[in-house]
Formats: sequence, C-alpha cells, structure tokens
Amino acid sequence: MQVRMSAQRYSVLDKIDAGGMAEVWRGKAVSLQGFEKLVAIKRVLPELSENDRFMRMFLDEARLSLSLNHANIVQTFDIGVSDSKYFIVMEWVDGANLKTICETAVEQGFRIPKEQAVFIMTEVCKGLSHAHSRRDSEGNNLGVVHRDISPPNVLISR
Repeated sequence: MQVRMSAQRYSVLDKIDAGGMAEVWRGKAVSLQGFEKLVAIKRVLPELSENDRFMRMFLDEARLSLSLNHANIVQTFDIGVSDSKYFIVMEWVDGANLKTICETAVEQGFRIPKEQAVFIMTEVCKGLSHAHSRRDSEGNNLGVVHRDISPPNVLISR
C-alpha cells in the first residue's frame, strides 16, 4: 500500500532569536483543509549556506534529530529548502529559555529555588541520556554528543 501525503506549507510569523550559525523563527504549518500548527523554523544564516562543511553538519544534525523522540527533546518535524536556504521545522515550545528565566529572576531580585533548579537539570539529563544512548536500526550506538548545552538552549514550557 502506498500513501501519498500532500506537501505541508510553512509560513514565517516573526523572528525569535539568532545565533552564530542559525536564526530561529516562529512559524505556522498549514496542511489539509487549513489545519494550522505553530512551529519553530531554524534556518541557516545566509553567509554559512555556502560553506559545504557547515551544511553537511547542519543536515546531519537535522537527520539525527528526526530520529529522537523524547518528552525533553524538541521534536523535529521536517527538513526543507527554500530559496536555496536550508531549514529545520521543529516543535514550538510555548515558554522561555533558561537564560531568560535566570536573567528575569536576577532583575526581579529572587533566586530560583534549589528544588526547581535540580528538577530542571534532571529533566535536561533525561533528554541527554536518550540522545546519547540512541541506536540505529541494527543496534549500533549512534555516538551522539550534544555540543551546545547552555541556558539559551534549554527551553522551559509553560
């Protein structure tokens, strides 16, 4: 049996953040009969899209992230290209990153309780454990190592 899926279309709503390698946009996925879902769209910075080595790393990351399925890892839905620029479509997390939460706490003069800090880090470790122990279909360890665990990359949902 063969199932044909219609192409899903994405539209960009607004820019969320930009780093040294990519920018992240809040977007909308529109599918059959106008069903809509908020998504995050990570796009390679234009100046890096000409770098073959970087693009291989970006696409490897995208392929690998498609195979990860854990409550503490942002889910990747799709990989695409538009106007010769590659992008990854990911789950939209309604919340804030840990850096913003910590900065807000300092500005407002309070500390994050130890119990909450330990809980957050325990959940981060659960996601990392899933990624680091991921195996391919033949049982071989994929050798995943997350190279950028930092407060801006830890998302806390509402």
